Amino acid sequence: MKKITLILKLFPAILGAVQSVEEAIPLPGQGKKKLDLILDVLKQAFDASAELSQSFSWEGLVAAVVPMISKIVDLHNELGLFTKGTSSKV
Repeated sequence: MKKITLILKLFPAILGAVQSVEEAIPLPGQGKKKLDLILDVLKQAFDASAELSQSFSWEGLVAAVVPMISKIVDLHNELGLFTKGTSSKV
């Protein structure tokens, strides 16, 4: 239950990160680079956070966060909130 609560606490930060990266880099076809940027920032937060590192391994956190990011991007694309030329999936 502690992991679920922590993941839910992370959701607003992940949502904000996805939106910020898309605003800063509104280029289609750069999803991998955008995802890498978000994961790099998350890694820095993970390394600095005792709560995260005690609750998850880095691999476990990535396994939880990447599908979350994918769902956020899919929904934003579906609703037309992210402008895209071809495919700008983060």
